[in-house]
Amino acid sequence: MKMFDNLSEIDLIIRNDVDLWKLLYYKSNHWQDDPLTKDSILDYPIEKQFPIINLRLKYTPVTSDLANTEICRIIFYPAQRRPQQNNYMVADQEINFDIFCHANFNNVDMRLSKISDRVNELFSNRRITGMGKATFVSGKPFTLSDKGYVGYTLVYRFGSGT
Repeated sequence: MKMFDNLSEIDLIIRNDVDLWKLLYYKSNHWQDDPLTKDSILDYPIEKQFPIINLRLKYTPVTSDLANTEICRIIFYPAQRRPQQNNYMVADQEINFDIFCHANFNNVDMRLSKISDRVNELFSNRRITGMGKATFVSGKPFTLSDKGYVGYTLVYRFGSGT
């Protein structure tokens, strides 16, 4: 399968997951203020939905715009691609999911862990791209402390060899 087709399937899963969007969008006021009990942004009119999603879902690992905003964000993009029998179309494709969470979200309810758990539920050991199950490869924390963000990179492998 072509890389674009793989990424498009992943994009649709993310864009259509109600719980993930609640976790990315709603800021909790206290530990028991559960964002999963809030309204789904997917029920909003498209003109209200688009700017919310567009700010929080990216395909290019750029973070310069985070300095003056407090949000949660997912950036996903292709990583290593390993051909099967020297065939690009039949390959194992790794995908990086960089999850960013402003400290004002994370300090209230450990939001970074909740978002990471939800991404894992959506992709780990699931048939996504039609050629096998997604496999969790690794996870690694990172910080953008000068911008007030913590983050976690999740790496999954998709393709014929998984």
